[in-house]
Amino acid sequence: MEIITRLRGIKDILPDEIEKWKKIEQTFIEISELFGFKEIRIPIIENKFIFVKGIGTNTDIVMKEMYEFKDKKGREIALRPEGTASVVRAFIENKMYMKQKITKLYYYGPMFRYDRPQKGRYRQFYQFGVEIFGGKSPYFDAELINLLNIAFDKLGIREIIFLLNSLGCENCKDNYIKKIKGHLESNINKFCNDCKVRIEKNPLRIFDCKNISCKKTVEKLPSIIDFLCNECKEHFEKFIKLIEKFGIEYKIDPKLVRGIDYYTRTVFEVNFKNDEIAIAGGGRYDNLVRDMSGPDIPAVGFAVGIDRIVPLICDDKMIKNDVVFLVLLGENARKKSFEIMKNLIENKIKFETDYEDRSLSEYLRVVNKTGIRWCMILGDNEIEKGVVILKDMQTGKQELIENNEIVNKIKERIKC
Repeated sequence: MEIITRLRGIKDILPDEIEKWKKIEQTFIEISELFGFKEIRIPIIENKFIFVKGIGTNTDIVMKEMYEFKDKKGREIALRPEGTASVVRAFIENKMYMKQKITKLYYYGPMFRYDRPQKGRYRQFYQFGVEIFGGKSPYFDAELINLLNIAFDKLGIREIIFLLNSLGCENCKDNYIKKIKGHLESNINKFCNDCKVRIEKNPLRIFDCKNISCKKTVEKLPSIIDFLCNECKEHFEKFIKLIEKFGIEYKIDPKLVRGIDYYTRTVFEVNFKNDEIAIAGGGRYDNLVRDMSGPDIPAVGFAVGIDRIVPLICDDKMIKNDVVFLVLLGENARKKSFEIMKNLIENKIKFETDYEDRSLSEYLRVVNKTGIRWCMILGDNEIEKGVVILKDMQTGKQELIENNEIVNKIKERIKC
């Protein structure tokens, strides 16, 4: 019989790897909440036009990558390809702007894009993102960079660099496009078919193209930073000074535009120094709330690609110091274990066990494979004496503990 396998570009996250995922999630949640962000949970499926309107009709995401379908009533539905458009929709629909001047939200979950699977890129992938609504100051932009830097540092991911740029306001973009349009059109035959369309509909998108010929053709184009109006230039310069004050390593990349139409002014990416794949990115989108039929409220945010940073988390086989394995030798021990488990649960001590009939040596081999450090051994002799044996699998040392001291002793050992 043929084995049913997962879809291409989709991966299982197995127990051996899940601790890394939980560590990343918990770190970003903890740091975000310290900065005053609150969680929002957005739907996985949305009206398709939320993303068409929010991300942009001519972006690769909308034109090529969205998972879209009609439901039983013929409504056009899409699996969310990113989080910002959905958060903006929720922000407007629930009139969150009526509650406070500055709204700071974070979200986490799976996104979906029909793209060619490759290193760090899946068709179902996971993002952690934050959004700040209501603040126009470059201090908000810098706060996000600082948050990201602190979170990565706490995760032990330090070989990173922040790529920064400013796209300016709509006037800055229009002036820049007018300046480069002639060069692009005169070199039209050097561009790939996708970029030929981009030149006509949205010329800034050509900077996202990975095609070698396209990249070479735009190398000598002027920097958009040179076309910033005074207000946008002042915003960017102040932002850069704040980044320097935080001591964050950065590089100004005039060709960085990101792949989504809603960005204005600040855009940024975080790259691992030995790899060109972005592990996080974001920027300012001051017009998006208004463009999605909400009030004129500025905003800025970022998203982190969880799939891309999991491999960067140290893969040393860390001993599980906060879990106890119950070795139950015989039927009496199995019956007695429920009393012990009840106490462990009440005191929030994690445990694992195995109810099969095994010898002590077999049990210890089982425990070794789990990576659990503390092993509690219970057999008829221990039951008769009112004790258990607590064994340190790392050092081989073991001690007798009376039943009424089990919880206290285990808490002491877990902390050491």
